[in-house]
Amino acid sequence: MKKVKIPVKYVNVLAHKYSIESTSNLSDEELGRCHTTEQRIFVRDDIPGDSMRDVTLHELMHAVHFHMELNDGSTEESFTSRTATGLRTVLVNNPTLCRWIFQPSKN
Repeated sequence: MKKVKIPVKYVNVLAHKYSIESTSNLSDEELGRCHTTEQRIFVRDDIPGDSMRDVTLHELMHAVHFHMELNDGSTEESFTSRTATGLRTVLVNNPTLCRWIFQPSKN
């Protein structure tokens, strides 16, 4: 399988600069990891492209939830509204990454 590359090295998450990289240094149980205190996102480099895009979006959501101070105590409406605002802001501020995440599968 050909390794897929994340097209950017940094991503703006609600005015916080995160590094983002693919890596082989994750445990077997992890597909990705978001270190909010270090502002770093890691994604496994040995997974198919569609999975890598999904995991990247998943890890970005962890960063959004952290910076929007969302937690299990948030009401569903508050959680959904703030998540939508946070995610849209990240996607608008990172057009190259956005195009990569939402590009159609080449299968």
